[in-house]
Amino acid sequence: MSQLAEFTGNHPFLVMAFLIVAFLFFWTVLKEQSSQLKNINSDQLTRLVNQQNALLVDTRSAEDFAAGHIVNAHNIPMAEIDQAAKKLSKGKKRPVVVYCRSGRSSMKACQQLEKQGFEQIFNLKGGINAWVNDKLPLNKA
Repeated sequence: MSQLAEFTGNHPFLVMAFLIVAFLFFWTVLKEQSSQLKNINSDQLTRLVNQQNALLVDTRSAEDFAAGHIVNAHNIPMAEIDQAAKKLSKGKKRPVVVYCRSGRSSMKACQQLEKQGFEQIFNLKGGINAWVNDKLPLNKA
């Protein structure tokens, strides 16, 4: 214990930096746990669609959507996600799964949908790339 006190006295900036990093880490973990947003994989997405009739939202561009998307997905590009409540108003109580190309920008869309009152929001971890890597089918329109 005396070595800890000595180290703290000799390296106050290092100790302060450690405390700040630890605080930020725990704050991020708590923020994630308190959020209703959840990352899911392809298997979980399939179960949500089959068992709970989940809505699928593809946030990619119309061109990317036409090149290949998950069956029954709605194309709502990121720029239009604020108007999503109007297009998906009947689905506020249903699970909503949002995906993009890699799963990053769709997380932002999930946060916006949460603000609009959607209750069960899921992000496809890895996006459509993960879906394709799992060798699951795409619908091309």
